[in-house]
Amino acid sequence: MSPSVKAKQAIFEGLLKDSVPAIRPGEARKPCVLCAGRRVSTLYMQAHFPVVRCLDCRLVYADEHFQAEDLQAFYTGDYYQRAYVCHPPEIDQKIARDYVRCFDRSRAAARGGSLLDFGSARATFLTELTRRGYGDRWNMVGVDINPDEVAMGKAQGLDVRCATLRASGLAPGSQDVVTAFSVLEHLQDPVETLQEIAAVLKPGGELVAIVPSGSCLIIHFAILASKLLGKRAKNFADNVFHEEHLYYFSPKTLTTACARAGLRVDQVFYQPSYLETHPPGILVGVGSQLLRVSSWALRRQTMLGVVATKL
Repeated sequence: MSPSVKAKQAIFEGLLKDSVPAIRPGEARKPCVLCAGRRVSTLYMQAHFPVVRCLDCRLVYADEHFQAEDLQAFYTGDYYQRAYVCHPPEIDQKIARDYVRCFDRSRAAARGGSLLDFGSARATFLTELTRRGYGDRWNMVGVDINPDEVAMGKAQGLDVRCATLRASGLAPGSQDVVTAFSVLEHLQDPVETLQEIAAVLKPGGELVAIVPSGSCLIIHFAILASKLLGKRAKNFADNVFHEEHLYYFSPKTLTTACARAGLRVDQVFYQPSYLETHPPGILVGVGSQLLRVSSWALRRQTMLGVVATKL
């Protein structure tokens, strides 16, 4: 096991979990953020928490009990090197190119205006936009809570702020577009975050977001493998349901979450994950290509995208 993987696991081993109350079978410790229900079915038991499905609204989420300081501790340091330990250093640049294609789904992409990249990390997406000439028509800013990643973005000469969205200094109704690529699933209350995003959007402004799908083929396969193979499939299943992801959405649950924030969903689209589009090696690439084709054919692709408009 590489030092990076060990360091990642050590952070989660130190999470506060001694004060978690006992629960009855089928009852979540953490109420569903969409419907406040606690009736759940357990899909998979991670090392530190179960991944469950709400029986009322069908949202899939981690029944976790992190503290704010726990997440802050994890999202510090070189996150990409921990999260993408099997991939080459340029993986973040490749992912940024995928995000540009998603951003182009926005009606405003060709027009220009003010753009916030929420969860911008080292601002690789904003750097890619600048490289492609979008900076001529976009006033771009990034916000992220990781000081080390933000420092890397600042080194590129970009306006990247180490803050929560509320503390970012962005005025209400100031942004034409907010992008949130692979970030909402990492937060303990994505509905509250969507409300904060809506607050900085102009009326008619757009959100472009990417989240993991809770009904994708690889999740079904991981659940089946864990049931049939038990501990022999744990390493695989743990990587599918990894600790960083606290939520998995469907078109219905993502649309509901957006509606709670005053956002009307205009587009829902699916796309493969970075593992499928940018595999780290030939052997993994064969399996990734098979997953990509099968997921596309069955409409069970790994990632779910949305373009939503502020009402």
